[in-house]
Amino acid sequence: MRVATSQYKVKPLKSYQQFEDHVRWHLDRAAEQGAELLLLPEFFSVELLTLHHIQISTMEEMTGVFKAFAQHYTEPLTDTFSRLAKEYSMLLAAGTHFMYDEKEGKYFNSGLLFAPDGRKFVQNKIHPSYELVYNKSITSPGKELGVFENNGVKYGITICYDGSFPEVGRILGKLGADVLLAPTCTLDDWGKNRNILFAQARATENQVFVINSHLIGAIPFPTHIPYGFVFTGQSGIYAPIQPMIGTSTGIVKQGEPNVETVIAADIDIEHLRYIREHGHNCNLKDMRPEFYRQYA
Repeated sequence: MRVATSQYKVKPLKSYQQFEDHVRWHLDRAAEQGAELLLLPEFFSVELLTLHHIQISTMEEMTGVFKAFAQHYTEPLTDTFSRLAKEYSMLLAAGTHFMYDEKEGKYFNSGLLFAPDGRKFVQNKIHPSYELVYNKSITSPGKELGVFENNGVKYGITICYDGSFPEVGRILGKLGADVLLAPTCTLDDWGKNRNILFAQARATENQVFVINSHLIGAIPFPTHIPYGFVFTGQSGIYAPIQPMIGTSTGIVKQGEPNVETVIAADIDIEHLRYIREHGHNCNLKDMRPEFYRQYA
């Protein structure tokens, strides 16, 4: 199958329609390359904050902004991405967003996956971290991990910081994931390079493909920071570092750093499953869980 990942460049907006048009640009680039799936990055909807003329001088005010943002945009974003997945007949992994769960009365950093047939999958981030610079206190950690199956392929979602925990990838692999979707948002090269390293490691140790999408660009928000948010990234598609698949680096394809683009590549799920059973250095077969338990 052919998959695509975005380097999404946030920018100031004048309308919600302009946001949808921006998303469509990425879907169009993916469709032109014959992709069946598109992954967008963590927090790409943050550019919607530029529609609101908000003055912030304290962290308490910033917390209030993100609470209001989640409550206002949870339903519109869900409706938009569901409609676009159907329109483009594409599996749309719509990055992550601040979401408000009315039943629980809690806020989550939620990864969203939409199928063309109307099905939706939500994975809440397990390990909240910066949550767009120090809103960790309002973000509840996810309670469970799951996989989503579409056309015989199983997908799991690891959100940015979650990728640094081998346990998350391992559990998703044990649940049957063939592909890990890793939406990312980082503010510097340290964060960018960490997430690329995590993607390569999780692909190799779990014998899965990892698709990693990064946010780039800048927006003049929040106002109490002179330069606003500036994002750095390099999206990529990764295979296990295994002689029978991919390359010696595990890099199937990467974008040019900090350039808005959509990159696409073919991944062979059936061959991946074959090498799990017959490949060299297949650590899944050589695991010793009974040994590890004595230290757990």
